[in-house]
Amino acid sequence: MDLFSQLASLSYRDAVLSVIGAGLLTHFIFKRTETHEPLHLVALLLGFPAALTFLLLRYFSSFLGAIAATFFIFWATLATSILTYRLSPWHPLARYPGPFLCRVSKLYFAFLSLRGKQHTYYARLHEQYGDVVRVGPNELSFRDADAIAPMMGPQGLAKGPFWDGRIPEAETTKPLIALRDKTEHTRRRRPWTRAFSTGALKGYEVMITSRCTQLVETLGNQAGSVDMTKWISYFAYDVMNDLAFGGGTEMISEGDVDGLWHLLEAGQKNAIFMSHVPWLGALFLRFPNFATDLKAFRQHAKKCAMARKKRGSPHMDLFHHLIDEDGISSTPPTVFEVVSDGGLAIIAGSDTTSSAITNLFYYLLCNPKAYKRMQAEMDDLGESVTDYATQAHMPYLNASLNESLRLLPPVLSGSQRYVDVGKAIGSHYVPKGTSTFVHFYSLHRDPRYFSPLPDAFLPERWLPPDMQIKLEPGHFKDQANVVLNANAFIPFSFGPSNCVGKNLAWMEMRMLVCMMMQKYEMRFEEGYRPEWWEENTLDYFVMMKGRLPVVLTPRR
Repeated sequence: MDLFSQLASLSYRDAVLSVIGAGLLTHFIFKRTETHEPLHLVALLLGFPAALTFLLLRYFSSFLGAIAATFFIFWATLATSILTYRLSPWHPLARYPGPFLCRVSKLYFAFLSLRGKQHTYYARLHEQYGDVVRVGPNELSFRDADAIAPMMGPQGLAKGPFWDGRIPEAETTKPLIALRDKTEHTRRRRPWTRAFSTGALKGYEVMITSRCTQLVETLGNQAGSVDMTKWISYFAYDVMNDLAFGGGTEMISEGDVDGLWHLLEAGQKNAIFMSHVPWLGALFLRFPNFATDLKAFRQHAKKCAMARKKRGSPHMDLFHHLIDEDGISSTPPTVFEVVSDGGLAIIAGSDTTSSAITNLFYYLLCNPKAYKRMQAEMDDLGESVTDYATQAHMPYLNASLNESLRLLPPVLSGSQRYVDVGKAIGSHYVPKGTSTFVHFYSLHRDPRYFSPLPDAFLPERWLPPDMQIKLEPGHFKDQANVVLNANAFIPFSFGPSNCVGKNLAWMEMRMLVCMMMQKYEMRFEEGYRPEWWEENTLDYFVMMKGRLPVVLTPRR
């Protein structure tokens, strides 16, 4: 009797056990390979059980009955095996607490993230479970300042699979932010570092000042209240196009006529879902009609990069350094690398900066005392308030920006890392194969690092003790209870993968805030409820914001 005949004549019990064994084997294959290739998935999830149908065929009156039974047994075994392992005490992360559904599947968090409130959900989890929470079958969230350096410092971890679900696998040249190879990331970052050096930033001052002046004057011509969220987004977008591609957009004067800001934000909802389940994202991104907004914005950014390369620029913009037009590098970036970074320059430079500025205006308008103190500091400086060097040393301005960045960092939930070799992170050992991140929003509001009133906008916490006591004696008179741990303040991330453009962001934030507050008195539109702001703040990795209707009155 040949092998096929022997298998076909197995007893019902042995046939069922064979299908069960196939389900267990499939779990082992997935665990080892994490394959998401369509052909592999079809072979494992459909072809494998279909081929085993003949084992049960003689025990059913119809072929459909046999195939239904085989598929049910196979998939039920596979699902049970996966769930049992993930919930079992022998799973590598079994010792870390977390919600049942998070331990079962990352799909739960992926669907939850579509609501845009993952930052507050993470915060509630840390309040319930402590400093380290298991937020996925193989993922941990940290709320611990001691985890920052081991995770993100010079000897820290590489990027996690978060970006694998956002960038199509067919794109062999990925943007800088998505690079998981630390050596390649270091090489690709060098031109960015030159582009944001002190000398390069000095050359950008005229462009930034010009756009700030344009926005301030344009807002003065608007009737009634203005939506600061929209206008500051337009400002930040125009600035980054000036710096990255030598111009190309005029949102301040023309509005979003091409729907570019819409494309930038619309794609983020799909992107955050795919980031939580990168294997599914990598699969879906193969389909041309999936995540069209995200793909359209990337294509636009690539088009801008190619146009800038072709026409050149009259000034030394960001692209000048990225493409190494000075010939400084012995191994200059390829065109593909620079084009790939085109979208990164726009998103990283415009969305985050606009969030930081708009959040500050919101907090100042909610806190009239802080508003008046900042205004007084600016008035005391007179015309010199629009000097970049002067702005860098304005105590209350910088304290207010720090406080706003602390409460609402532009990237609310941090940046994922991956443990490829077991590592101690703080006082915790994290096994190989684990994704980890420090949750910025929770860390920045932890009373162990920021007291008093960690959830309140209190710029005075960033001032010297004598100024704290003078301005807010009720909060700071007892200095023994004042805590300001600067090591726990990481709005621009930390280490080799931190925000390379943070000094540019500081220049934009300081100049626009100074010009706006020097020119106008501001107040919320009648009927606006301040609590709506944080209710409408959404976390899709980048922050998405609601309307901020403000009435502007020219100052005398």
